[in-house]
Amino acid sequence: MRTLFCFLLLVSSTLTYGQFKAPKFGKIEPAELSMTKYDKDTAAGALILFDDGNSYFVTNSSGDFQVIFERHCRIKIFKKSAFDLANLKIRLDKTTTDKETISSFKAATFNVENGKMVQIKLEKENIFEETAKNYTRYKYAFPQVKEGSIIEFSYTITSDFYYNLRGWSFQTDYPAVWTQYETKIPEYFEFRPNSKGYLPFVVSKEDRGNVSFTFYDTYSSPGGGLPRKESSTVQASTVNHLYALSDVPAFKSEPNIDCEDNYIQSLEFELSSIQYPGSMRKSYTESWESVNDKLIKNEMFGEVLKGGAGFVSDTVDMLCKGKKTELEKASAIYRYVQKRMKWNGNYNFFVANGLRKPFKDHTGNSAEINFLLMLMLKNAGLKVSPVIFSTRDNGIVMSFFPTISKYNSVLAKLVIDDKNILLDASSEFSPLGVLPANDINGKGRVVDNEKGDWVDLVTNTVYLENKIYMLKINSDGTFNGTILSTNDGYAALAYRRALSKTKNNDEVIKLIQENEKGLTVNGLSISNRYDIEQPIRDSLNVTIKDNADVLGNKILFTPLLFDAMQKNIYKLEDRKYPVDYNYPIAETIVFEYTLPEGYVVESLPKPIKLKLPDNSIVVSYTVQSNGDKISVLYRRNISK
Repeated sequence: MRTLFCFLLLVSSTLTYGQFKAPKFGKIEPAELSMTKYDKDTAAGALILFDDGNSYFVTNSSGDFQVIFERHCRIKIFKKSAFDLANLKIRLDKTTTDKETISSFKAATFNVENGKMVQIKLEKENIFEETAKNYTRYKYAFPQVKEGSIIEFSYTITSDFYYNLRGWSFQTDYPAVWTQYETKIPEYFEFRPNSKGYLPFVVSKEDRGNVSFTFYDTYSSPGGGLPRKESSTVQASTVNHLYALSDVPAFKSEPNIDCEDNYIQSLEFELSSIQYPGSMRKSYTESWESVNDKLIKNEMFGEVLKGGAGFVSDTVDMLCKGKKTELEKASAIYRYVQKRMKWNGNYNFFVANGLRKPFKDHTGNSAEINFLLMLMLKNAGLKVSPVIFSTRDNGIVMSFFPTISKYNSVLAKLVIDDKNILLDASSEFSPLGVLPANDINGKGRVVDNEKGDWVDLVTNTVYLENKIYMLKINSDGTFNGTILSTNDGYAALAYRRALSKTKNNDEVIKLIQENEKGLTVNGLSISNRYDIEQPIRDSLNVTIKDNADVLGNKILFTPLLFDAMQKNIYKLEDRKYPVDYNYPIAETIVFEYTLPEGYVVESLPKPIKLKLPDNSIVVSYTVQSNGDKISVLYRRNISK
């Protein structure tokens, strides 16, 4: 372990002496091979010993810019749970004119056999290729990986997409001893960096450098001969950045996080401007007004609502017939689109296939469904505008940077009586004006014929769940009786989504019994299952076993039964990212127990009331007895 300590000390010393220098490929320290755990995270399945990235610019044989990305990484595998790291995936993008290529690829597994290090190189038969229209994905399967192995790889990607400077993730699901990323950007390009996460850089420095670029000009030859090509070499200054982190903890997700990518330590770049020598500066940092103007004029966005609506006009007339108010018309159209169209699972804010084809096929992406909704609402004379936004699982978008590249979906903003109603018809179970939970994420950008505007993607709709248990306790420790439930708001939306995966009540009963130990459902009735504007209610006739202990003439049981919280779901000692409830929660559970004949209450749990200083979370729990009855009331309210 002494040698490893020296290696880690060497890494730390780079904070004083400059950039960490990755060791030569395959030069493995004996202590690295003998490691069995990482002392700073003994539960880790693997340890990233180092991950070194570098991006810089060159010109190709045609004098066009390219960006070169180099990576060298070494990983120690401790447990089988980390074997997924031995399947390296690299995606290379392509268009009809530009592409990315990979070169200088090296990969190997290092094991100890008979006391000596053995290197097993990755051969061609371990490389798998997946080709699509806009990309090629390679999968590299490292050979003979086992607990104790070290895997190492390095490669170079040459990209014609010089305007897309690759970002870097400093944090993964596994801890890292050292990870760094260096960029060398010529004076012609200005990129805006965006750092995410909570970890401080141990190295963050900037300096200047120089680089030579070769450009080509083509001239006509005298007398009509072949054109001649002449080259010129230009010296350009560069802005060099080095970012590094040491002793990086693994990112460990916990419940109630909006999007992991918002908090994983990472760095992204967005092109701001390009200015070549002797040319005008071309800005790529747009204003929101120019973004609004471009989207309105885009044939896959704003122009969609200017096209003909003849294929839906008869349907709109039929849906609006007899409806007196704008809200009645909107509700009828919204529900029709919800029932007719099936979301294909893809988010987009551009219409890829027009609207006629999705309408005919009864399926489409989020944009096609919601633009169809907007077209029909507009045809009915209602005021509606598209809203581009980023879903929660896509991450938050900073509104002070004008861009559309970070957005991934679109919904509709309907205005009735000067009130905004946000609609997403791709969600099958969302009532009118209730956004699906994945849509509630910061702000959305309204695109209209004026300058556009912002709208908060928030909700006042509550996750409302009420349960009443009416149970008789039997002398053998079993219970029998009725459970009544009412689910409204987001609770109803979640319940209906779960029910949609079942074919009949028998499958619903099976699903309930699988999740509740000792519960047998003897009968089930559900009301308002398909009326999404109403709360959904169910009634269960039940028998409950294995939830009480019979000790002689005493019966001991937990009054909350299946609804008791058995363990703390938040396990991190130091959680740096916020606990995020994206809608209010109101949960009430009532138990009415009838004691067996001849039994009396010996002891009851003490009442509890917990709350945060601002009352944003309040939890209360009381248990009372009266004659042969025990009453339990549990409430949990989260107001923000």
